[in-house]
Amino acid sequence: VFFVEGQTEQIFVNRLIKEILGTQQINIMQKQFRGGVNIPKQEIVRNSSFSRNPKYEVLIFDCGADNRVKSEIIENITNLRSRGYEMIIGLRDLYPIPIDELEKLEKGLRFLPNKLRSELPHFDIIIAVHEIEAWFLGETNHYKKIDKRLTGHFIREKLGFDPYTMNAEDREHPAKDLDNIYRLVGKSYTKRYGQTQRVVNKLDINHMRNNVRYDMESLNKLIKVIEACKKDKK
Repeated sequence: VFFVEGQTEQIFVNRLIKEILGTQQINIMQKQFRGGVNIPKQEIVRNSSFSRNPKYEVLIFDCGADNRVKSEIIENITNLRSRGYEMIIGLRDLYPIPIDELEKLEKGLRFLPNKLRSELPHFDIIIAVHEIEAWFLGETNHYKKIDKRLTGHFIREKLGFDPYTMNAEDREHPAKDLDNIYRLVGKSYTKRYGQTQRVVNKLDINHMRNNVRYDMESLNKLIKVIEACKKDKK
């Protein structure tokens, strides 16, 4: 089960899972939490895909905000574990928290209250530095799928940085960088569902698994979690 900050993370995790585990033996349910505080909280099913002979079942919850990822896990982990889910993973951005507070944030988010301590081996939190879009920014094969003009030289000449040679985690606002890059060729990057889906579908997941992951520890960790499921089921 993945508890993610928003729809961008949900769309990407869904694609990554399908690429690593395949689509033949997997049930995936994408849900969204609505309400809470003054209105009763609901789970809305946003999307689902089912297999005839599932070997895996994955839930991906869009929590709607970075600060709700941990609280939703705390609220739901006991029930999900009792239903047989093996791993509960939280995924959120570091932004707007500064990089020098990453370690402190990770430590705080990984803490579980005493009554849930037995679930520690089945729980983890992954923090994308600074935003999940750093992973997209670092996957340079997709730029030419968007427009053949988007070479490193062209981008550097226009924007003063080269995504082909830098570490994307060094950029403070990778989502803004992606938007600026796409705008060079008359396109844009926004958080709209359809547009995010189109960008995620253009990403070269093999390149991310074989190369990009080793430059970004958070991406590497997420890929390892999914790959471990495949090994466990063999």
